[in-house]
Amino acid sequence: MPTTQPIRSQILIVGGGSSGGVLAVLLSELGFEVALVDTRDPELPFLPDSRAFAIVRGGWRVLDAAGVGQRLVNQAEPLLSMEAHDANGMLPPASSMFGVEDLPAGAHENEPLGYMIEVDLLNQAIRDRVKECSAITVYAPETVSDLKTDETGAHVTLQSGKELHAELVIGADGVGSAIRELSGIKTLGWSYQQAVVAATVQLDWPHHGAARQWFQDEGPFAILPLTENRGNLAWFRREAAGIATAKLSQSELEAEINHRFGDLAGPMKVMRDPLAYPLRLRLAEKLIAPRVALVGDAVRRVNPLAGQGFNLGLKDIAALVEILCQSRAAGLSLADGAQLESYQRWRRFDGVATALAMDGINRAFSNSSALLSPFKRLALTVGSAVTPLRQKLARQASADQPDLPALVRGEPLDTLVS
Repeated sequence: MPTTQPIRSQILIVGGGSSGGVLAVLLSELGFEVALVDTRDPELPFLPDSRAFAIVRGGWRVLDAAGVGQRLVNQAEPLLSMEAHDANGMLPPASSMFGVEDLPAGAHENEPLGYMIEVDLLNQAIRDRVKECSAITVYAPETVSDLKTDETGAHVTLQSGKELHAELVIGADGVGSAIRELSGIKTLGWSYQQAVVAATVQLDWPHHGAARQWFQDEGPFAILPLTENRGNLAWFRREAAGIATAKLSQSELEAEINHRFGDLAGPMKVMRDPLAYPLRLRLAEKLIAPRVALVGDAVRRVNPLAGQGFNLGLKDIAALVEILCQSRAAGLSLADGAQLESYQRWRRFDGVATALAMDGINRAFSNSSALLSPFKRLALTVGSAVTPLRQKLARQASADQPDLPALVRGEPLDTLVS
């Protein structure tokens, strides 16, 4: 039965996944009243997930600020270099595109480019951190059925009938975001007609902390480093083939990848059942609406070619947290239109530019066109040989730049309230 009076909070976050959980922890630690709506039952285990995320240097700093990075660092593999190779037989292999040595020396010189962490471990660490924050009110398992906004606030109705009232609603509810749809924010995008096959493999050859990918006609084949000389396999295939590949047994997949890629990556032993997910590009036309802000996959779903999806979401989170702290310090409403517009300007270009860049790289390199061969050769050669470009690529890929939000730069959380 619905409550007679709506339950009130300053900020209501819809979506209790990785992005929503990190955002809820940061805001609660900064003294905001936070409610969190999660479709999943927090007492049930997560479904098995064979993926791993490459969380870049700046993104890991956001996890550290939320108290998540410290508990994961001993289970994560430092990323020391990125490599790109052409496997179509038309180009010589590339050397390392860039490495940790291409980042500037300074206060953070001992940090790697980033860390590889298995999704299962990441999700559990974020869930545990949310449970530790007694100031976060969690509604789960729950879904949002309605959203209305007016001058008094945002009014959210849950499927159970509960009514929640907040000054600001944040949609962190993924690519199919209900908050985005209920706010009338449109999206654009397309299917790549590809699927990514993910699996954990034991490697025979040492990976040396390098993320390696080989471009082929069908799409990239990547081995991303994990602890204990394991790797996370990301195999881009045509969609039907990828879905079928994920249905193979571990032994069948092992035979297939060793036959196709053993000469590139060395012998591999499959350690977990594979999964496959279709590739779609989706971009929200806006990041904000009256009393609403979006973060993470609710804003964009990008090609995972360089592992930027979750990292873009972490930059969204850091930017929005900083804007909300500024609003509070200035005595403004947390839903102040000008302040939310500042958040949108800050984050829109980075998201769109990254999405289109990943799309272009995938289309240019995932083929054996003789017309594109000179351009691919030039890109791989210049990218690995020209020192200023290597350094720029390293800083861009690791989110280690001065114009990014304070938490991404490694500033302590308490600097946002000083």
